[in-house]
This record gives sequence, structure tokens and C-alpha cells, in this order.
Amino acid sequence: MKMSGRLVVGGLLGLLVLGACAAGEPPVPQTRTVIVYTGERIQVEGERMRDVQSWLRPQLDNIDRDPSFLIRVNRQTDAAYPWATTELVGDTAITAIQRAAVDVEPPFLIYAHLRLMAERSEVAEWLPAAEEDEALAGLDLEQAILERVSDVWLLGRSVFDTQAHGPLDELLYANERGLLREFVLATQPLRFQEERERFTEENPDWEEELQAFFQRTFERDGPGYLIERAADPEEPGDDPPSSGVR
Repeated sequence: MKMSGRLVVGGLLGLLVLGACAAGEPPVPQTRTVIVYTGERIQVEGERMRDVQSWLRPQLDNIDRDPSFLIRVNRQTDAAYPWATTELVGDTAITAIQRAAVDVEPPFLIYAHLRLMAERSEVAEWLPAAEEDEALAGLDLEQAILERVSDVWLLGRSVFDTQAHGPLDELLYANERGLLREFVLATQPLRFQEERERFTEENPDWEEELQAFFQRTFERDGPGYLIERAADPEEPGDDPPSSGVR
């Protein structure tokens, strides 16, 4: 059964729809400062979040209505990054979300959707960076996808007052601080092994810079949600998604 985007994203999609004016353009939302327990803050302009809303609504609608693919959402005990719990099988994307997390579905759905669209060679229809660069692939494509996932989470945190969620907050702060590429290489070292080696040759101090960022922002030395395998699916008899994505 196709996972309904309207049911999955709940109140956020409802607010997006209600916030759209008759012409289809949502008003400029009021934004809040995003802050984590260390005091590190992110301030964002309402116009930027309006653009994210305008981009997000058609994505969620496509997830809900397009019968040619399926996004299946499982629940698990542990918090994890979207890429660690997403598996692509044909025209199906399976992702897993922490059972106790609140309002985190949209970023996970968007990641699964864009990864699946890339697999189907349709990502340029949904990702501006891929539309501008038809050759976008590999690490560059992953970074472009995660920039949009980060924007969706920033929309939730700054406009809809969603609760903090460790894996997505790490992504958000890495993106906003200009360290997204380093973050991807640190959290997906096997998938992008060659790119990591090349990046290290060109930027030998990147790991120390990323460590300093994590110490300053989250009071630890590096990413806090590196797991070998997503576990404990909600539905009995289903194997959990593997830790990697194709």
C-alpha cells in the first residue's frame, strides 16, 4: 500500500496547504531562531523559508499521488541519519524513522523521494541543482539532495517549531556552517571512499575542522549517529533497511 504523504507529514502539510494563498504562493512566514543546547544559533529570513515551502509542497504532493513509485516508512528504536536507513529496491524506497521522534517525517520522505528520482533518472524535475547541471552525480548529487533536506528541516525548526532531532540537527548545522561536504564524507565514508581520499589530499585539515565544529556545536568530537544497521522495524516479519543506500 502506498504510504500517504498527507498522513505521514501530518500537521506540517496541512499548514503548508492552509498557508498558500489563492494564487498558490504562500505568504512570507514568521521565523524563529533555531538554537541547540550549546547556544549555537541559526537565524533565517522568512523569504527563504517561503521559497522552501513553494518547493516542498509539490514534492509532498507527488509522494502522495504518483502511483508509479512507493515510499515505505518503518519505525525503529534508534535515531539515525536518513541515508543510513534508506534502501532503494526497484521503484520502492524504504526508510526508517525513530519511533519516539516527532515531526521528522518530511525530511526523511524528501531524502527518499530524491534518491529514488535519481535512480529513475528523473531527479532534474525535482532538484534545481540537477536541472542546472545534468551531469550532477555521486558526491555532488548527494550534497545537493542534502542541502534540500536540510532546508526542509530548517523550515520545520524555524517556522513550525518542530522538536530537535539529533541526526537532522547535525545535518542542518553542518549545512548552515558551510561544512556539508565534510559532513557527508564523515558520515558516508564507504559510499564515497574515493571522493574522501581525494578531498583529504586537497584539504588535509578537514577532519580537524569538522571536529572543532562538532565540539563547538554539539560538545562531541564528531557525528553522533553512526550505526552499522537500522534495527527494530515496526512491522513484524520485515527486515530493517541496510545501513547503506544505493
